[in-house]
This record gives sequence, C-alpha cells and structure tokens, in this order.
Amino acid sequence: MPTFYELCQSGGQFFIRRTRRFGQKVMIDESLWTTYASALATWTDLLDGKAR
Repeated sequence: MPTFYELCQSGGQFFIRRTRRFGQKVMIDESLWTTYASALATWTDLLDGKAR
C-alpha cells in the first residue's frame, strides 16, 4: 500500500506527517514540530530522497 507525506502547519509550527496503510490498519507518524525553515529543509531532503 502507498505511503503519503504531508507538510503541515498548526499554530505557527510546522511538521511532516507520514501515513502508511497495512490492509485495514492505518499508521500515522509525525516529525517534531519546528520552525518553517527547519521543516522546509527536512521536506526538501524528503523530496530529494535524502531524508532518513
């Protein structure tokens, strides 16, 4: 099943959410909430295939 990533914002903080599906089970993970600059750097690494 596919894995989805979202760059999210709430209350001036940013984070990345990963949603994975295993049959009927859905698992959601979130990065630490941080500043825009830090989240954007991580997001860019993710899109470039460099994030871990």
